[in-house]
Amino acid sequence: MDRSTPKRRSSIKALSAVVGGSAIVAMGALAVAVTEQGGAGMVVSDPGTFTSPVTSEMTTGETSKSTAVEPTGSPEVATPPVTATTPEAP
Repeated sequence: MDRSTPKRRSSIKALSAVVGGSAIVAMGALAVAVTEQGGAGMVVSDPGTFTSPVTSEMTTGETSKSTAVEPTGSPEVATPPVTATTPEAP
């Protein structure tokens, strides 16, 4: 059995304790920072205002089409800027 094993275990435990303690301190600092902004100790987001849409006439939900028809043109043929030749099979 290696004699450095108990020493290594104690150093790992100490490192774990330091990491855990610093995490608790960080969470406490974050909690204090959040409560200082709200003032009352509660964080509430601003919901904003909502105005419902008011229409003067009832709509049936039909899609309206424009009377002017735009001409459709055929697209130009795409040509690649670089061409390559296929190699011959051996």
